[in-house]
Amino acid sequence: MALEGTIKDFGLPDIFQLIGLQRKTGILTLNNAQEKVAVTFDNGMVVAADSSAKRLEDRVGNVLFKQGKLSRDRLEETLQVQKKTLQRLGHILVSSGAVSSLELKDAIQVQVSGIIFKLFRWKEGEYHFAPTESVDYDREHFNPMSADFILMEGIRMVDEWPIIEKKIPSFDMVFRPVVDPSLIEVGEGAGPEGSGSSTGRVAATSTGRIRLGPEEERVFRRVDGVRTVQSIIDTTGSGEFEVCRTLFDFLNRNLIAPSGRGSAAQAEEPEAQGTGSAVPGYAVAALVSALALAGLLVQRRAPFAVTGLDSMLPGTYDVVSDGVLRSRLARLERACEAWRATHGRPPSSLDELVAAGLVEPGYLLDPWARRIRYEADASGYRLSASDESGASRPGLTLDRRGGR
Repeated sequence: MALEGTIKDFGLPDIFQLIGLQRKTGILTLNNAQEKVAVTFDNGMVVAADSSAKRLEDRVGNVLFKQGKLSRDRLEETLQVQKKTLQRLGHILVSSGAVSSLELKDAIQVQVSGIIFKLFRWKEGEYHFAPTESVDYDREHFNPMSADFILMEGIRMVDEWPIIEKKIPSFDMVFRPVVDPSLIEVGEGAGPEGSGSSTGRVAATSTGRIRLGPEEERVFRRVDGVRTVQSIIDTTGSGEFEVCRTLFDFLNRNLIAPSGRGSAAQAEEPEAQGTGSAVPGYAVAALVSALALAGLLVQRRAPFAVTGLDSMLPGTYDVVSDGVLRSRLARLERACEAWRATHGRPPSSLDELVAAGLVEPGYLLDPWARRIRYEADASGYRLSASDESGASRPGLTLDRRGGR
């Protein structure tokens, strides 16, 4: 049976959760006035996504080119081969030796994630899910994503974008380094507290040198006073959110500073040098700058929102938050059961689960950074969430004491 309706009536988080929980296979199509997006599910997992605004394979090819892993001529040649053979672009690139399998996999993962996470900005639109027996996707070069992961990342972005955009209000901003690049050394970053990630935090060593994680170092080396934020995103091949979050962290630690605005086309097309008159180029640059300025004026309060639309509705935000919280409670329950099966008793505290490597520290907090409550006795344990006043939130409790 097909699932269809409008996002106003049935929010995107609900749609993803329903398909994920029921382990459906098929294609979810979403339409609004500007774009049509198709998300492919296999057994409840997201395995592909494409957009009418720009085809996924065009995105992937351009990212590989901007990263310097693929020349413009080689990309155009591969696209011509694809038109004739109808094979996947990735298959042609890897089989011909143009890029490695790992390089392609990373590029596809980032681009598919970007398409999906932008859907969380939609305020209105229509959806239609058509179940099928099976779906076709690039099994070799894409790792399926669970609905749980998508909801957790979605709420993280919703939480942090408003903070980030206060310092990075536009992708045409340019930053310059304010520390000597020779002081930078690459190591395992500490990562945001409780995230288990190496992205987003900068550690200082006892020698006064600045230690960055590998992904952070890639971003920092592209901050040169010339490249725009958009250019840094393109040349690193990372997602918009990850790059902006890292730049925000650099700003807070005074590693970089703003140095003005620029055209997002800078440093992106090194081979596209024309031989004609320079006057038309200046005219185009002026037009781009004027359009960028107009966009900033229109969206000065929410530069990352869809033009002409308000920010995400509070109701949708609450749905996403509750979905993430339920997922964390379920994950903690599984960890508690694993501990009990091994030790014959519930853990004394949730910190024991972290110490044993059964969960990451971030799972001990709800989406509002409040610690999830845990009570244990000889008969079992109880997990619950609290509201701002400290009272238990109705319907968000797992009681596994005695015969409950």
